[in-house]
Amino acid sequence: MRRYTLLFLLVLSGLRALPQAVYSNIPDSAAMFPKKYGTFERYAFVLNGKVIEQQTLVNNPESKLNNILPYPIKLEGKRYPGAVYFHSEDRYAPPVRNADHPAYFINGRQVSPYQIRLAKMEAYNRIAKSLQDTTINGTLYQGSVFVDTDEDFFVNRMTIPEIVRKYTGLPLENIIVHWRSSTNRYSYEDEIGTIIENNFPLYSFTISNLSVKKVAVDCVRFAQGERYVVHLIDNSYNWSNPKATSFFEEPLAIDTLFPCYVPDFDKQDYSTFTHSEIDAKPYKGLNFYLNKLASTMGLPAVKPSTATQTDSITVQFLVLKDGMIANLKSLEPGKPGHVAILNAIKKNACVWSPAIMGSRPILFRRKMIIFYSKDKKGNIQSLDGLEFRYNFVQAQNNT
Repeated sequence: MRRYTLLFLLVLSGLRALPQAVYSNIPDSAAMFPKKYGTFERYAFVLNGKVIEQQTLVNNPESKLNNILPYPIKLEGKRYPGAVYFHSEDRYAPPVRNADHPAYFINGRQVSPYQIRLAKMEAYNRIAKSLQDTTINGTLYQGSVFVDTDEDFFVNRMTIPEIVRKYTGLPLENIIVHWRSSTNRYSYEDEIGTIIENNFPLYSFTISNLSVKKVAVDCVRFAQGERYVVHLIDNSYNWSNPKATSFFEEPLAIDTLFPCYVPDFDKQDYSTFTHSEIDAKPYKGLNFYLNKLASTMGLPAVKPSTATQTDSITVQFLVLKDGMIANLKSLEPGKPGHVAILNAIKKNACVWSPAIMGSRPILFRRKMIIFYSKDKKGNIQSLDGLEFRYNFVQAQNNT
């Protein structure tokens, strides 16, 4: 009996020594909630710029977590497999990212400044903004930005509270989230990750092989008690929609009427292409795009049965490297309704993806003809077709 008891104690002590409990994308199971966590074994603990012993944190009640470097590092002449940085003095505190950002909403649901940059701008239907400051759940935001999109952004996504409940079983009030990339190469400081301590429901992630790779937990003993650092190792950390990244640099300066149209683009210093390996194209194809133009103009999706005449307009514009469009113009004399078509193209500029050459986006000149039906007075009744053109002789003479 003593031998079995001794064996049990040895196994139990071995479990406690396991570093950083890890949870893969597996179905619900009692094994999802083991009571063992890592403690940043052999990591350097750095407080206010100096390496300290882990237990020293309990004597510093003002200490807060800065960030975590999950890669080998040499500090004060000694090598460590990683480092955990804390501060108790403001001068050592990390800069606050997105400190003055507005409140962001996708399809009526609030999201974080990071998540808004993951949304597919090609699917945007409408963008609205408010310059009025607002307080939500105790957080002050400078204005608000509202996005309506065709993309079901939240499908197959889980918020941080949902992930923590499913994969750790820990109470939210006792956790700090370390969101970082799954890469093992840290070429840039931003790749070490981001510390998230509040507003957890604003962050959501795809639990699949394409996004969250694993969830790991380390325990840290502060003066106020134990806190658990939940690591979300996620492929989407370093990914964002290039168009959205540039678009939200100055979110409250967004032109909500023509959000993805650049009115003053100067192409003088850029090479312009008319052919590429992957041409610039609209989201979900030409028929979807044509229907969006018609909807913007208040036209029916199908050609009316009344007597009409067929006509067309040929337009040219540039699709920029980030998918925005610029320099839109008609290549023929104006007719009734042409201004409405040009405005619809500008309003739906977000749907375009850039042209690609050699795996890189390029500045691309796009020319297309839109066929429409009009009544006897020249009023447009429906948009009937759209084709691309590659003869740019006339276009070049008009620039």
